Amino acid sequence: MDKELVVVSGKVIEQQRSYTTKVGKDIGYESGAKMVKRHFDQHPDEATAAFMGREIIEGILSQPGCIGLRVFNGVDELGIRKPIFVGADKNGNNILHLDTTRKAIVAGGAKICPPYCGVNEDLEATEEESGSWW
Repeated sequence: MDKELVVVSGKVIEQQRSYTTKVGKDIGYESGAKMVKRHFDQHPDEATAAFMGREIIEGILSQPGCIGLRVFNGVDELGIRKPIFVGADKNGNNILHLDTTRKAIVAGGAKICPPYCGVNEDLEATEEESGSWW
């Protein structure tokens, strides 16, 4: 895969140049936990996570030409940051229209954590007590 250097938020990062179904990787428990904790520490008043159901995600992925998801940061009418999911094609374009008469799926309505963190999630408890991994 071709790699490129890009500037994001004033920092230079390396990423794949192309859009394929293989973009993304398993970063592992430790790396993921560090990233989530860093965000939680830097933004303690923001939602920690969001849950989106399988049906809407599969609906997006099953649209013609869709090879992956793009996640936008949105802000709802109450000022709460929530993710917006749209499909993306092999050129990295957002799939917003299926044809001239039908619009594609633009998914919102995620459950935000807190308060919807799961049955055993207590953000102030230890990992053993809560089941949290960060």
